[in-house]
Amino acid sequence: MEVWFIILISISISAIVKPIINLLFPTIKHTHNLPPGPRIIPIIGTLLWLRKSTFEPERIIRSLHAKLGPMVTLHFGSPPTIIISDPSLAHQALVQNGAVFADRPPALAVGKIMSCNQHNIGSANYGPTWRLFRRNLTAEILHPSRVKSYSHARKWVLHILLDSLQSQSKSGDTIRVVVHFWYAMFCLLVLICFGDKLDQNWIKDIEQVHRRLRVSLLRFNILNY
Repeated sequence: MEVWFIILISISISAIVKPIINLLFPTIKHTHNLPPGPRIIPIIGTLLWLRKSTFEPERIIRSLHAKLGPMVTLHFGSPPTIIISDPSLAHQALVQNGAVFADRPPALAVGKIMSCNQHNIGSANYGPTWRLFRRNLTAEILHPSRVKSYSHARKWVLHILLDSLQSQSKSGDTIRVVVHFWYAMFCLLVLICFGDKLDQNWIKDIEQVHRRLRVSLLRFNILNY
């Protein structure tokens, strides 16, 4: 009962203070024609969405697309997120009008920590830093000459994959092939990142930390509020 009382008092204070602030500090509002989306109560509705979407995001998004169309706006953070399910619309936005949507908004508190203040190719602002990341990626990792230079690494990873499959097959247990492939690919990525073959126990520790991070990533978003 005390928790709901505190929530009601907080909402009441916010409802009183916000008009006063708007009156004393008027701001120019920019309207944007956003795609349709579900209506939610600010803060409370957002927290409920984050809690629910942690467990079943794909099913919720599919149901929203079925009701509202191929473009849906979700307000589970700031700024709003637009999800596109139609390939032709995605091509228009990302390819034909790529320069318009190339930039990325400033990251929230959790995003800044996860991306080292947006210093990676997936989160950096469109500009010199992002172009430097792209040039390093295409020249140092994806270039054909660099791909050939990692042939020894791929052989090492293939040996790890075969050994793990053979050792589990001898035990008579059910083999979850996807787990072994995932670990083998993770070994390759760790080698590319650190430039050396780490001990497999270290690789398993890094994999566990990375997996826990991915599982808890959506839950961390609640800290932005």
